[in-house]
Amino acid sequence: MHHMWVRKLLFIALLLFASDSHAEKLVIFGDEAYAPVIYQVQGKPAGIIPSIFATLSKETGDQYELVLLPWKRAMHEAMAGHGGITNISRNTEREKIFNFSEAIYNDDLQVVVLKGKEFPFKELKDLKGKSLGGAAAASYGDEIDAAIANGIFQMERDPNQQTRLLKLMYGRMDAAIIGNGMAGYERLIASSPELLNNRDKFVILPRPLVSDPLYLAFPKSMSITAALERFNKALLQLKKSSEYRKLLEKEAIIK
Repeated sequence: MHHMWVRKLLFIALLLFASDSHAEKLVIFGDEAYAPVIYQVQGKPAGIIPSIFATLSKETGDQYELVLLPWKRAMHEAMAGHGGITNISRNTEREKIFNFSEAIYNDDLQVVVLKGKEFPFKELKDLKGKSLGGAAAASYGDEIDAAIANGIFQMERDPNQQTRLLKLMYGRMDAAIIGNGMAGYERLIASSPELLNNRDKFVILPRPLVSDPLYLAFPKSMSITAALERFNKALLQLKKSSEYRKLLEKEAIIK
């Protein structure tokens, strides 16, 4: 009889432990065309952030189902409470809607102009009166967003970076904002024969527009707490290791 009660208590303890450490399957939306940070290859997620998620999944036990869409649609799905969202910038307005993770990756946003039309850029006031191309539904942080709202410079929105560079090439804007640092720029140029044939027409200004941290976020309506805590704990450990740097270097290679 004593042994039976011991077994029952052990069984209850195991159930409680399993409940506390319960892994979840989480739908997470992201951008389908933001190489090398996050993009699709034959319908499957690829890039820096998917590689980080795959590594963290082994530690957290959670399954991250990445659903990659055009960015505007990805934001719509997340804001509707259909899942989390990644490669998202953080700003005051979004903090009202989402709970954010620790920063996953810092994304340098380059300012690209046509050769012969370079201009000095050290601070935002240097962009006064200019038109810049940027992503539809994207935020570039509170300071940049406020400069756009206050009319310091005009933002021409478009669905992807390839379209943006082509519009710049045809003189439809003064500069294009291109993400993912030099690795992203080189991939973008290589993605289009027209851009590749005209690469000498483009110049990257020395100062990035901003170094933009990217996050994982869940709508507050979803009440995702434990999984986000597990994610943060595993992410902070990964960022302290050499494996994090290796992941960035591997995925940034121009293929």
